Amino acid sequence: MAERDVRERDILVASNEYAYVQDLTKGDIVLYVGPTKISLSNTERLVELKADRFAPMRGDDGNGVQPFVTASSAQYVVLENPAKDATVKPVKGNNSAVELLVGRRVVVPGPATFPLWPGQKARVVAGHELSEDQYLRLRVYDRVEGESAAIGTERIIKGSEVSFFIPRTGLEVMPDDKGELAPRGQNGGYVRNAVTLLDGQYCVLRGPRGRRRYERGPAVVFPEAWEEFLVKNAVRVFAAWPLKRDRGLHVRVLQAFEAKEGESVPAGRYEPGQELFVHAREGYFFPSEALEVLGEVAAVQLAAKEAVYLRDLHTGAVRTVEGPLALLPDPTQVERVNRVVEPETAQRWGLPKADPSRAPTLIIPPGEAVLVTGTQTREVVRGPAVRVLAFDESLETLTLSTGTPKRDEVLLSTCFLRVEGNKVSDIVKVRTADHVELEVRLSYRVSFVRKEGPSTPLGPGADDTRWFAVPNYVGLLCDHLGSLVRAAVRQTPIERFHAASAEVLRTAVLGEKKGERRTGREFEENGMAVYDVEVLDVRILDEAVEALLTDAQRTAITSEVARKREHLRLQTEETKEAVARAIWTAQRETLGVETELELARRALLLTKVEAKGEASRVESVARARGEAEALTVTSTADTQARERRAGVERQRLEARTAAFKEQMAALHPELVSTLKTLGAQHFAASLTENLSPLAILGGESVADVAKRLLAGLPLGSAGTE
Repeated sequence: MAERDVRERDILVASNEYAYVQDLTKGDIVLYVGPTKISLSNTERLVELKADRFAPMRGDDGNGVQPFVTASSAQYVVLENPAKDATVKPVKGNNSAVELLVGRRVVVPGPATFPLWPGQKARVVAGHELSEDQYLRLRVYDRVEGESAAIGTERIIKGSEVSFFIPRTGLEVMPDDKGELAPRGQNGGYVRNAVTLLDGQYCVLRGPRGRRRYERGPAVVFPEAWEEFLVKNAVRVFAAWPLKRDRGLHVRVLQAFEAKEGESVPAGRYEPGQELFVHAREGYFFPSEALEVLGEVAAVQLAAKEAVYLRDLHTGAVRTVEGPLALLPDPTQVERVNRVVEPETAQRWGLPKADPSRAPTLIIPPGEAVLVTGTQTREVVRGPAVRVLAFDESLETLTLSTGTPKRDEVLLSTCFLRVEGNKVSDIVKVRTADHVELEVRLSYRVSFVRKEGPSTPLGPGADDTRWFAVPNYVGLLCDHLGSLVRAAVRQTPIERFHAASAEVLRTAVLGEKKGERRTGREFEENGMAVYDVEVLDVRILDEAVEALLTDAQRTAITSEVARKREHLRLQTEETKEAVARAIWTAQRETLGVETELELARRALLLTKVEAKGEASRVESVARARGEAEALTVTSTADTQARERRAGVERQRLEARTAAFKEQMAALHPELVSTLKTLGAQHFAASLTENLSPLAILGGESVADVAKRLLAGLPLGSAGTE
C-alpha cells in the first residue's frame, strides 16, 4: 500500500523542464514538457537516460526532472540522434516518442533551448575564442553542406584568420590530448597553442611517412592538419646551435643536397649518411631536412704539460696531443681515448689523482729518475723534469727490500730511482778472528753513474737504462757489501777491530785509501756506485767481552789522561818561568828608561822654575804699580764720598735738631708737669709690684729695698730727695 501511495504521488514539472515516463505494460516512453503535472499510475514509472539505458528514478525527491538544454549565443549544442522529422517540436504536456536518426549528430548553434526526445543526447560546448597564435584542429565526421571533403578529413583553423569559431554540422573540433592545448578552463581544452619562434630558435613538425619540416624564427608556426610538433623533454621550441671559434658541431647528412657558398656548411655535394664537422664559423646553425646535429664538440683546454689521447678513426693509431693549446678534435676523423690507471698504479707513479680523460703527467723530482717503457722504446728521464706518457708508455717498477736489516719478505714497489744522494742503511752481523760476534750498523752513500760511450739509436744517455737492470738494487747492495764486511772483520782480532772499526769497515767497502780519497765500489750490473759509508754503531753481542774491552779501554784512557795531565803541568811550569824571566827583563829595561826620563824632567823643571821666577818678578812689579795707582784713585774717591756723606748727615742732624726744638718749645709747662707726675706714679706702682717678693724674702719693707736699689744709681740721691 505504501508503494502504491508513492506511485500515485503527483510530480510537478516547471517551465523549461522535462521528464520521461515509461509505461510498464508496453515499454513506451512518453516525454512530459513543463509546465505540467505528472500523476503516475501503478503501471508507470519515472525514468532517466543513463549510460544509453533508461533507469528508474524516484520522483518524490526531485530526481528524474531535468532542465532544457540551453545554449547562449556564444555556445553551441552537439545533438546526437536528432529527430527524423526536423519540423516536429515537443509541446507542453505529454509527447509520444518520435522516430530518431540514431547514430547521427548535428550542431545546433546558440542561442537555443529545447528538451530532448527519449533517446537523444546533447552536449553544450562554448564557442572557441582564438588569439593570433592559437588554432583549432577540425575533423569531418559527416557530409558538410556545400563542401565535398571526405569523412575523416582534417584541417586547421588559425587564430590569425578567425577570432571566434562555431563549427557547422558535419564538423567537430578535436580536443587536444597531447599537451598542445591552452590551459584547462579555457575553451574546454580545444584550443591549441601555435609555436612562437624568436631569433635563433626553430621547431620541427613531423608529418606522415617520417617527413619533417623545419621552421626558423622569428615566426608564428601553425601545423598542417597532418602534422604535429616534435616534442623533446616537454619542449617544442629549440635553440639554434651557436657557432663559436672554440666550439664545433658534428653534423650528419640526411638527404642528398648540394651546398653553395655562404651556407652553414662548406660548398660541395653531400650524400646521405655523410658526416661533417662544422667549425671556425660564427652565427647560428639551424638543422634542416637534409642536416641533423649529432652533437656539439667543445674545445679541450690544455695547459702546459697537459695532454689527451686521440685515435685516428681511419688507421686506429693513437697519438698524444700536448698543451698549451685549445684542442678542437674533429669527430669525423678522430676520437678521444681515455686511459684508466688503477689507483695503486697511480700512487706508484706519483699521481695524486688519475683523470681518465687526461694523459698521465709525471713530475720527476731532482736527483731521481724513471724508466719510461713503450712498445718499442725505453727512455730514462732524470729530474727535475715533467714527462707526459704516451698511450702505450708505462713506467718500470722497482721492488726494493725494506727493514733494517734488509729483508725480502716485504718489498717496496716504486718507479722512482734516486740516482744522487741515495742513502741505504743496513745492519750486518759479523764475527772477528777470535770469534767475537758483533752487530754493525752501516749507512751506504750510493749514486748511479752514467757509462760514457758512443751514441746509439736510442739517443744520448740511452745506456742509463742499465740503472733499472736490477729490480732490487737495495738487496744486491746489502748482500754484496755485507759479505765483504763479514770477510774483512773475520780476519781482524777484536782488540784491533774495537780500536779501528771505522777504518776496517771503510776499507772493506770503499777500498784502500789513495791520497785523500778512496776508490769506492761500482756495480757493473746496474751502474750503482758506493762512494761513502758511515759506521753508525758497533755493538758487541757478548756482554762479557764487551765488559772486558770496556775496562781495558777505561784503563788506557785513565793512563793517557794522567800522562797528558803531567805533561800539561810541565808545560805550565815552563811557561810560568819563561813569563817571569820576560817580566824581569822588561822591568830592567823599564828602570833604565825611567832614569833617563827623570833626568829630563829635572832639567825641564829647573828651566821652568827660572822662567817662572822671572815672570813672577815682572808680574809683581806690575801688580804693585797698578795696585798703588788704583789705591790712590780709590782713596781719593772714598775721601770725596765720605765728605759728601758727612755734609749730608750734618744737614740732616741740624734739621732734626731744629725740628725737635720746635716740638719741645711747643709743649705747655703744665703738660710737662702732669706727664712727670704720671710717670712717677707709674714707676712707683711697677716698682712696688716687682719689689714685694724681695721685701718678703729679706724681711724688709718695700721702701727700704727701693732705697737700697736706687742708692747705687746716678739718680739715687735725687730720687730720695
